[in-house]
Amino acid sequence: MARFPSQSVRRAGRLCALAMLAAGLLLTGGMPLDAQPRPAPSKAEEEVKAQIDKASGLAEEGRADAAVEILQKVIAASPQSEHIPVAYLLLGKVLSGQKNYEEAGAYYRRLLEEYPGSDLAPQARLGLISTLLKTGQLNAALPLLFEAKGQTTDPAVKRIILQQLEEVYLANQDYVQMVETAVEARALAPEEERRSIEQRIAEIVRSRIGEKDLRHFVDKYPRTFPSDIALLRLIELYGSAGEDYKLARAARDFLTQFPLHEQAASVDALLAGQRKKLKSMAYRIGALLPLSGALSPYGTDVLNGIRIAFGEATEAIPQLAVGLVVKDTEGAAQVLASELDDLLNEYQPIAVIGPLLSREVKAVAAAADAYEVVFITPTATLADVQLLGQYLFNTAVNSRALVRDIAAYATGPLGWKRFCILAPRDQYGAEMTQAFAEEIHRLGGEIIAVDTYRPDDNDFGPPIKRIKEADLKRYGKMESPPTPPQKKGIKETKIYIPGFDAIFLPGEAQKVSLIAGQIRFYAAKVGLLGTNGMDTPELLHFDTRAVEEAIFADSFFVDSPDPAVRNFVEAAPSERASRTSRTRPGSLGL
Repeated sequence: MARFPSQSVRRAGRLCALAMLAAGLLLTGGMPLDAQPRPAPSKAEEEVKAQIDKASGLAEEGRADAAVEILQKVIAASPQSEHIPVAYLLLGKVLSGQKNYEEAGAYYRRLLEEYPGSDLAPQARLGLISTLLKTGQLNAALPLLFEAKGQTTDPAVKRIILQQLEEVYLANQDYVQMVETAVEARALAPEEERRSIEQRIAEIVRSRIGEKDLRHFVDKYPRTFPSDIALLRLIELYGSAGEDYKLARAARDFLTQFPLHEQAASVDALLAGQRKKLKSMAYRIGALLPLSGALSPYGTDVLNGIRIAFGEATEAIPQLAVGLVVKDTEGAAQVLASELDDLLNEYQPIAVIGPLLSREVKAVAAAADAYEVVFITPTATLADVQLLGQYLFNTAVNSRALVRDIAAYATGPLGWKRFCILAPRDQYGAEMTQAFAEEIHRLGGEIIAVDTYRPDDNDFGPPIKRIKEADLKRYGKMESPPTPPQKKGIKETKIYIPGFDAIFLPGEAQKVSLIAGQIRFYAAKVGLLGTNGMDTPELLHFDTRAVEEAIFADSFFVDSPDPAVRNFVEAAPSERASRTSRTRPGSLGL
């Protein structure tokens, strides 16, 4: 039974053929070896050339073994001859013809290493590439292909090199590089060859490329091929996943970039159908969230929460016809304004969840009143939001409320009365310092010392020492520990006894962990109080012992036994992981 070669074998054959073709183009397009005026050759050089010519003739007659023998003798007898590069190149070609690729590659490599400036070096490089590809050494061929690509100025040779690179990337399953290389080759190809290249690219884009890399192609090749293929594939993926807002964005991008495309009508119909479906719902709720850009993790978390709530509502009331209209604000003011206008005028929602930032809430306040639509921001920390408009509501974590709770717990059940504060030198630190100090004073407590640190600091010794000095002027003491009987007579050492009960540390978990360790070193053990920025496993990253018995307040506890919390955690298994990525979960005060 006949056996057909495997795909990898066929690919290797194509690569080798391409390399040989490129070498042939270089050979036919290059200058003759004796084009430059040279002095008359010596008798010995004439003999070397005659032997090489004889070997070339034998090779053409099919007598490869005899040709190889002559060339090897020439190299051994006249290693300093000016014709040795020709002998190396010819030996490489003859041995390749005999499928002795390892030995052929050795002669090509010798030419490149011993005569790097030779006019024959480009042919030797392509010959070596051919042997490496033929023997499956694809990664070893890559740097040579890059070098050959950078040095050749012949478009035909460059196209062949690009096709070799394309095949290597395909074999390595590096589909992004494969597509980008094929696009480069397409730009050099004549019109009649472009169609086949485009078909290869389209096949890979449709079958091998994921969302992230598809977006990369859209950004890299705006308004031109293969951005159209990438956008169409994104539309297909988003439709299958039920991600309507992403589908709408990709569809709008496609129609903007390719209004005359053969698929424009079908994409427009798809977009119109999506709008019609949403508008057919008895009620519509909007969501204005940053689902791309720097704030996308927050927007995605909120959207996931909305979907969980929608799922529960649909399960409880199957006949409830409520549509969710999601708009991606991208975290940009101009995009927010555009999407807000489309949301309110096209879909007439009964309520809108979002936006997330305090400045964005201010931006939508006028529209909320004008359209009489309720806006609920889940994260903006804007105080007294209803002063901006009667339709604005805020469900964000109230940091001041958390501070009030921690202060009440410390002065009540714990019975602590004296406190210090060490806060980051930023807006958040200033707000938390003010809130904690005001609450402690209201509850009859006392603030002994307040200090700050730069957000990029890692050495907190100086502010801790200043706090210690301030405490020693009030209630702190330096006392001598009891001296064991066997050590009487040694120099007395005094230790610091803090006069305050606890220190309040608003800030990121990593910073709090570092500070806690240094407090133990400089100021012995005191109580540690914090905000919801400590509610993350990162708190235990540096010094677990130092943060033992630390106390912080948060509005959400993932391990709470409350049934509502348990149901939410089970419905959103990624919530725990997503929370650990935030420094102060649940609030965006920009």
